[in-house]
Amino acid sequence: MSEKKRLHPISVIVNIVKQLKDAFFPLLLLVIVGNRTISMMWDIAVPSAVVMYTIVIGIVSWLRFTYRLEEGELRIEHGVFVRKKRYIPFERIQGVSISEGFLQRLAGVVKVNIETAGNQLGEAEVVLTAVTREEAERIQRWIRKAKEMINDEMMLLDENTASSFVSIHQPLQEEAKNIIFSMSFWEVFQVAVTSGGALSVIAAIFLFISQFDDLIPYEMLYKDAQTMFAHGLFDTMMAVLLIFIAAYMISIIQNMLRYAFFTVEKIDEDIVISRGLLERRKVTTPVARVQGIVIKENMIRRWLGYASVYIIHAGGALDGGHHGSIILCPLIKKERIASVISSCLPEYSIHHEFNALPKRACIRYTARPLYVLILPVCIAAYFLRPWGLLLLLWLPIVSYFGYLSYKAAGWAISPHQLALRSGFFNMKAMYMLKNRIQSMEASSTWFQKRKHLGTIAATVMPGIGARGEVADLDQEDVKTIYAWLKRTNEASKVSSD
Repeated sequence: MSEKKRLHPISVIVNIVKQLKDAFFPLLLLVIVGNRTISMMWDIAVPSAVVMYTIVIGIVSWLRFTYRLEEGELRIEHGVFVRKKRYIPFERIQGVSISEGFLQRLAGVVKVNIETAGNQLGEAEVVLTAVTREEAERIQRWIRKAKEMINDEMMLLDENTASSFVSIHQPLQEEAKNIIFSMSFWEVFQVAVTSGGALSVIAAIFLFISQFDDLIPYEMLYKDAQTMFAHGLFDTMMAVLLIFIAAYMISIIQNMLRYAFFTVEKIDEDIVISRGLLERRKVTTPVARVQGIVIKENMIRRWLGYASVYIIHAGGALDGGHHGSIILCPLIKKERIASVISSCLPEYSIHHEFNALPKRACIRYTARPLYVLILPVCIAAYFLRPWGLLLLLWLPIVSYFGYLSYKAAGWAISPHQLALRSGFFNMKAMYMLKNRIQSMEASSTWFQKRKHLGTIAATVMPGIGARGEVADLDQEDVKTIYAWLKRTNEASKVSSD
């Protein structure tokens, strides 16, 4: 039995700062409304009461929160007004991530997020706000060792044995670390430059500004905008261009801070990903939880010979990515991908050759973009003539992009793996093991049937978009892929009988 432990005292400050940050906008709105309807004293009384209450609750919460490792479980006791106990068996824990915020780094501690099978994707069931790095690594090792004992069926007990698990006080051997992938400063800079993100920065700025609707003089801004438009289109375009340049620079800085010191390690049967400058993050994902691999290439990175690699895993997005997705290599030369994947996920094989689509599918890919653009472009060209006629040049351009999408699309199967590739501007190749595919759909519209074409789609994690799809395959190829998976299902049924 291990002793009950409290978090580091810096967690009090971390929790107070977080609570005050979350309450900032509602509190500011309350002060503005109260100042107009009540009195000036409202500006002092309300914020003071909120701050005092947050500080008191933060201190009491820290005193009431304890954790310990005991009998193969992580045991948590917490609650200010009602004492709650939570016991989490190690085998339910799917992922553990370690991060360091600014305050944690000042105190020399880390934050531990623990994700289990029962909680919602992307949300940690338990958060240890501030523990020492040695303690965090000890928790990770004990969870890993305990799960290995379960998987290896080493839980047979003697009647006098006190626990099914190794004693908490028994020293553990340090695992050998194997750094599989890392990024230099120049590669981090390339990631930041080619990631884009200017639109998301602009959206975040507008979201922030929208919190101050009562304070912003929209009428004055509208008049200024009218004046700017009156001075000419050039001034307006320059203003918009400067906004995008500023947002792009902010995006570059954000991505450089995010991916600084990026490393991927293989420790036993776990993949450990570390990254970040101001806030250090460390995510641990068991290899057994990986459901698939996604390789993405935007136009700029494809031209430079780079790609990004993601792993789909049965867990959340503890690294800040999409639910069920963790970025394994933010930027990597395409010829290096196969060696990196073979080092950490040897069951997967990366194909460089895909089966092409039939030639009769080319016309569908080249015509597909025109379905959406031809009507609005023709209308705009008519009303903006004579210069508006130049818009008609977009039609052959987008049709050519459709042709490039046709050339990029493809599929590949091996005895144990399916790969589907599609897209051009953001090309995505998805690799799925046969025993990880949850569902497969083969479909064909009336227009596809006339050309003897069909669409194949495979899903490894329903509900989170972990799906690969290729349209306009030859119907015989669709049947081949579908039969490839069907044979496995029938074989598994026979073996179970």
